[in-house]
Amino acid sequence: MNKKIAPSVVVGILTLYLLGYLTMILTGMLINIPYGIKVVLGFAAVIIMIVIAALIYTLIMRFKEIDKEDDDDLSKY
Repeated sequence: MNKKIAPSVVVGILTLYLLGYLTMILTGMLINIPYGIKVVLGFAAVIIMIVIAALIYTLIMRFKEIDKEDDDDLSKY
């Protein structure tokens, strides 16, 4: 259980950090700026959402790895 705390904290902090950027980008798209810049901001927003999804997926895989590691350790004794 203790091995799951550090990855959760790191992913949580990174996700909050990226959500802050995402909020700024989406808020920036509401102001009156040229269409081309809005398209670039939209691409940046999509990339940030993909990175957040990848972080969460990696965290889930890490949890499975930790659980599997614990099972392997118990089978040694």
